[in-house]
Amino acid sequence: MMKERIKQARRERGWSQVELARRMSITQPSVAEWESGRKAPNMKNLVRLAKLLDVGFEWLSTGRGEVRPPPTLYESEVAPAEDWMLPEERRLLKTFARLQPRQREALLEFLESLA
Repeated sequence: MMKERIKQARRERGWSQVELARRMSITQPSVAEWESGRKAPNMKNLVRLAKLLDVGFEWLSTGRGEVRPPPTLYESEVAPAEDWMLPEERRLLKTFARLQPRQREALLEFLESLA
């Protein structure tokens, strides 16, 4: 069932319902409704979910197809960003991703003032 696939993919990313809701710009109760099966995401949110959770749209929506879509030719030829990033850069990006939009803007302004 789709509700289990959403929950499984979210947990595999290590995200809480709150974190997924934040990344989707929706409320946590909406995510809870999807995962309980009380409601299903609309098409727009289903497409966004598949992208954010890095799973195949067909698998997420129907249970058919591959969980992880095969990489495109370009993706398979390029090293993942983390392979060439410094540990400090990875840490900065992970921290930045957890910030609220206003905090992100304030941090960017601060960093630009240092450069």
